[in-house]
Amino acid sequence: MVNNFSLRQLEEAAREEGADRAKVLPAREIVIDERVRLKCLVPLCPNYGRNLMCPPNLPSVEESRRIIRLYQWALLLQVQGPTSEKGEGPEKAVVYQYADKLHRVVNSLERRLQGMGYLLAAGLIGGSCRLCDECVGQGSREPCRHPFRARPSIEAMGINVAATAAKVGWGIAPLPLGREVVWTGLILLE
Repeated sequence: MVNNFSLRQLEEAAREEGADRAKVLPAREIVIDERVRLKCLVPLCPNYGRNLMCPPNLPSVEESRRIIRLYQWALLLQVQGPTSEKGEGPEKAVVYQYADKLHRVVNSLERRLQGMGYLLAAGLIGGSCRLCDECVGQGSREPCRHPFRARPSIEAMGINVAATAAKVGWGIAPLPLGREVVWTGLILLE
């Protein structure tokens, strides 16, 4: 049974794995909105149909909604950092450095949580999976090169990151942020 003590332990585990912020919230408070998934199409994301962890290779928003409702808790987490030493605008490599860090944190934390008894823990990353320079893609008929590390995009699952973060008192600014970059991920827990 999850209690206030174990909720704090989950948040602390996230910080130990490298998250800058972590907060547990009831899964029913995750905001799912079809318009978020629409942003994969309008304007068309370059990863649409090319990345196995992006649409149309993921469950529909309605299927995502049903799956998420089967979970009791969600661990929302963020990694953040400066975009440049000089305070200039973000460089692509620096911005994605933190996206990659989030991916590592989500993977590591998901494994750790499974070891703690959360056997159905499922992690979602911010943005597209970037484990490969070029994904094998849906038309290749090839399997994912990293099936145990690849994670779906939180946005592609239809989750409104800004509205969900607001539920725990966090603000989200769109990229580019200027001096700081923030990436948000989520781990679903039964």
